[in-house]
Amino acid sequence: MKRYLYSGETDGLKRVKCDVLVVGSGIAGLYSALHIDKKYKVMIVTKTKVDGSNSWLAQGGIASVIAPDDFFDSHIEDTLVAGAGLCDRKAVEVLVDEGPENIRELIADNVPFDHNPEGDLEITREGGHSHRRIVHAGGDATGRETTKRLGEIALTKKNIEVKFETYMVDILTDSRGVCGALINDGEYKIVECGNIILATGGIGHLYLSTTNPAGAIGDGICSAVRAGAEVFGMELVQFHPTTLAIGSKENSERAFLISEAVRGEGGILRNQRGEAFMQGKHPRADLAPRDIVTRAILSEMKKEKLDNVWLDVSSMDEEFFKHRFPTIYQKCHDEGIDVPRQFIPIRPSQHYQMGGIKTDLDAKTNVEGLFAAGECAWTGIHGANRLASNSMLECLVFGRRAANYINSHFRKGSEPVSAGRDDSGEVCREIDKKQLEVREIVSEYANAVRTKEGLAEGKRLIDNLYNSAEKLKLTTQKDYDYYNMLSTAKMILDGANERKVSIGAHYIED
Repeated sequence: MKRYLYSGETDGLKRVKCDVLVVGSGIAGLYSALHIDKKYKVMIVTKTKVDGSNSWLAQGGIASVIAPDDFFDSHIEDTLVAGAGLCDRKAVEVLVDEGPENIRELIADNVPFDHNPEGDLEITREGGHSHRRIVHAGGDATGRETTKRLGEIALTKKNIEVKFETYMVDILTDSRGVCGALINDGEYKIVECGNIILATGGIGHLYLSTTNPAGAIGDGICSAVRAGAEVFGMELVQFHPTTLAIGSKENSERAFLISEAVRGEGGILRNQRGEAFMQGKHPRADLAPRDIVTRAILSEMKKEKLDNVWLDVSSMDEEFFKHRFPTIYQKCHDEGIDVPRQFIPIRPSQHYQMGGIKTDLDAKTNVEGLFAAGECAWTGIHGANRLASNSMLECLVFGRRAANYINSHFRKGSEPVSAGRDDSGEVCREIDKKQLEVREIVSEYANAVRTKEGLAEGKRLIDNLYNSAEKLKLTTQKDYDYYNMLSTAKMILDGANERKVSIGAHYIED
């Protein structure tokens, strides 16, 4: 793997300084930035706007033990069961124990959570949960409302500078650890800092059908690996069972999510004969863990030679559905689906990356001064299969933990040394075509149901492209994206080939 993507000399580049660099503007990035002591200068860099993150798109809600009839032990056990034996129990205990105080903090920050007519928080249930413990905002727009509010607060803080449409190219290190980063906000610049929090989201755009935005290619994970960070579980890719089945299965547009909360409120999966096919497949039927539901849907589709199955929401009256799921209601009606009277056509799509940059309980990596939080991190919470709505909670708990550790162990960075870069190599050509080829290979061979032969073939194809890319000269953001996509694809397929047996979302069909 190339140590740096940047080709050329760093001498003469403009230099800026901060105390903490946060990469990413989703919930993990914003929440961590807001918890850095105000005496420290924080810079947030993000490739897009606030509304371009995975967090913004999250529908379901945030899982936490809030209801009086719920218990910490129950949330812990549900998470461990879903994780299929790969969870770090201590990390799960931290997540669950610190969940309620972070929800209370969001309430104090005026995140507009939904309330019932009596004024109490509305709490719902999703797949894999034994109790109602999901708080939500805007019906099915929890990610949007939470990210929007945190972004509004961040923009008022004098110690926080937010740089939109800014690409983090490389993490710079010396013998002590992190010393800065190379960014491009229209021109290349060196950021001098001793603390970096990566909150760069997932890898979904490596798949042809994904709920993720186009920027989710694992570039933050790759930058960490090039800087010496360890990763774990990159083969553990979660597919959401229910995304709206409109158009081709390989539509280049982002798949529209039908939240698991719809099944939590009584939605039932049915095949073309109207049979509730999850009955008997799992004790929780339609609310089984996501990997089980996904494979059951794919099995029905294969058996019937169809591109989708259906979600029956007729148990809900129209006013309830419209109030509880306004985004889904409007999208369905825009597509000519008369919910809740008509069934919603659905199929699985890639949704979440459970593996990532390996961290401890304070979000620290093995590289001094480098932290990771949210979807790009492996904390050990999700194991082999993420429990619904634990992801935003993870962003809160470990984003805050990263900030608290930096506050109490502040690390002053050294000045990044000037370094020559390898300026040789062939220029990248037909980048759009190359990126599509990577997505086609990953979608074909590292999907929700895998085979040993397919994984071996996928690895061979990606290795060939990767070895060729090592000789390329990278000069544009599209070039960087292509190399990062290949690097991420290689990590996924290498991990999948090394993991010989099925576990959770990594399912090998004999």
